[in-house]
Amino acid sequence: MENCIQDIDINVPEHVEFVRKQLLSKKDIKTEMFIKKLMETANSEFKSSISSADLSQQERFQQAQQKLSDTSIILAHKYQPLIKGYVAQQEQAVMNNKFAVIKATPLSLEDMAEKYRICFNAWIRATDDVSIRIQDKSELGNIDVTDTFILTYFAMVTNRRMSGDNLHQLVVSGETSCGKTLIFESPILETAHMLTTEKGVSRFNCDSKSTLLLHDINLECLVKSDSDKFKAIARAEPVPTKTFGNVQTVPAVFMFVTSNQNLFTHSFIKPERKKFSFDRVYRSDLKPKRGIHEKDIGAIQNRFIEAFVRQRPPLPEHALPKNENFERIHVIVGLFQDIINILSKYGPEDFKIQYLYLYALSGLAKHVDLLPLQNQELQKYILYELICKYKLDNVQSQICCDYMNFSPLKCE
Repeated sequence: MENCIQDIDINVPEHVEFVRKQLLSKKDIKTEMFIKKLMETANSEFKSSISSADLSQQERFQQAQQKLSDTSIILAHKYQPLIKGYVAQQEQAVMNNKFAVIKATPLSLEDMAEKYRICFNAWIRATDDVSIRIQDKSELGNIDVTDTFILTYFAMVTNRRMSGDNLHQLVVSGETSCGKTLIFESPILETAHMLTTEKGVSRFNCDSKSTLLLHDINLECLVKSDSDKFKAIARAEPVPTKTFGNVQTVPAVFMFVTSNQNLFTHSFIKPERKKFSFDRVYRSDLKPKRGIHEKDIGAIQNRFIEAFVRQRPPLPEHALPKNENFERIHVIVGLFQDIINILSKYGPEDFKIQYLYLYALSGLAKHVDLLPLQNQELQKYILYELICKYKLDNVQSQICCDYMNFSPLKCE
C-alpha cells in the first residue's frame, strides 16, 4: 500500500478515490454517504428568505442542523462540525461560480526590480519631502543616516535577526497615501508578523517570522502599557509573552513601524505651504502626559531611526506598478547594486554597529542567485572582495561563500 500511495497523482480522480477508500474506514464512508444524502435533501428543500450571503449561510446551516435533529439528537450533536463544514464548502462553491476570475500578465522579475529601485530611490532621496532622523548620530560612526536606514531595511528583508546586534529599528511616518505601504510594507509582509494593538494573548507570537510589523499605529502604543516589551524587542532581548494557557518567549525579531504621527521633531530647509502658513518644522507627536512618561519616550526614540514624509514625493509614473504589488524579491534584486555601492563607500572602521555590514554581506551572498545568470559570477567576485575588505573572520567568510556556492581564492 505504501508503494501505491507514493505513486499517487492527486490530479487524477481515480487515484484520489483509491486513496480515500484506503484511508477511510467502512464506518467513515457510511457516515460520509449519510451526510451527503441528508444535505442533498436539505438543499432541495432550502429556500432562503435573506439576501445577505452571511445570513443565508447561517440559515442553511440551521435548517440542515434541524433536519438532522429530527432524525436523531445524538447524530445532530455528533456530526454538527461536519454539517457546518459541508455548508461552508457548498457556500464557497456557490460564490466561486458567481464570479469571473482573470489575472493580468505579471511583469518579469527584472522589470519589477528596476521599478522598485527607481521608486525606492526617488522616495528615500526626496530631501524636500522626506527627513530621516536618529536620536544620536554618533551611534552610527561615520555612516550617513540615510545609508543606515537603507542597510537596515535591506537587513530586515534578507536576514534573521541576531540577539545583541544593537541595530536601530525603523519607523516610517507622515502623510497618508505617500508610499509607506507601496515601498516598505508590501515587500516585508511575506516574512512579517502583523501585530494587532488590541489587547489579547498570542499577539506577540511571531513563530518563524523575522519581523514584527506595526501597521499605521498610534505611536502612543509604543510608550504605554506594552512599552517594556517594545523596548526589549527593539533591543533584540528575549521577551516572555502570554499565549493560550502558556508563556512563550519572543525571539530576536526586527521591528518595522508605520504611523501618521512622527516620533521625532523634523525640520526642512524648504518650507511647505499649507493654506495661509509655511511649515518647516514638524514637532514630535509624542509628548509626556498622564500614562506616558518622558523617559519612556526617550527610550523608544533611542532605539529607532525614523523616515518622516510630509507630502508624497514625486515618484516617476512609469515606475509605479500598475497591476501588482512590490514583493520581497523585487527589493533584493532592485537594491542589490545599491547595497554594494554603499558598502564600497565605507570601511569596517566607519561602522560602530558591526551587524550593519554583516547583515548586508550575508543578505547579498544568500540571494546572489536571484540575479540574471550572466551577472552572477562577477557579483560573486565583487562580494568576495567586500568580504576581504570588511575583514570577516574565517567562519563568517565561509558562511557567505557557502551561500554563494563560491570557492574563495586567497585574499591578498
